[in-house]
Amino acid sequence: MKKQLFIFLVLTMGNSYSQNLTELNINFMLRGNKYVSSSKVDTTALGGYGGSDNLPKKNALEKFNEKGFILRIDTLDTSSIGNKYLAYKLYLINTTEKEIELFASDSRISIIAQALVDGEWKNIEYLPSSSCGNSYHSVFLNPNEYWEFLIPKFKGKLKTKIRYRLILGKDKFIDSNEIYASINKKQLYEKQSYSNNGIMDPYFD
Repeated sequence: MKKQLFIFLVLTMGNSYSQNLTELNINFMLRGNKYVSSSKVDTTALGGYGGSDNLPKKNALEKFNEKGFILRIDTLDTSSIGNKYLAYKLYLINTTEKEIELFASDSRISIIAQALVDGEWKNIEYLPSSSCGNSYHSVFLNPNEYWEFLIPKFKGKLKTKIRYRLILGKDKFIDSNEIYASINKKQLYEKQSYSNNGIMDPYFD
């Protein structure tokens, strides 16, 4: 339990540097942890939702030569998570001419990792649900803006490919490019343990 809590905390922390970075070798599904903020406030939301300091960026847009609303893993742009784990960069990019509105729960958007197992893409992360209506709101990504995330380099006994999926609605999604990786089988079905933090915590997964 303590190890899982530590992993959850470092995966939601910012970038840092270490000479002794390791790959993430775990035996459970991670909770979704892609948090964002936007310059535009959702005036239709009830308010009181959890925030994020991950604002959209515009610098380095020239590296994204695709056009559209794109989810991309960049294995050449390496980094670290929590001064412990090797990491790649994941980008959610809007190079369309329209503002993109996304559903969020306490600033968490619906991006999860998937692995290719027996010819089928299966989730290795999950999205917890909040019992509080105040958690739900929208976030916005303007044209020529992107959000940046750190994703761990997984290690396990099962060699596979992974990708990330942004869920937009029923049968609506955007998939990233695929990369080679290795995982453990329990990442396909055993959820990361979570302890509710009291009456003000609306998550009970």
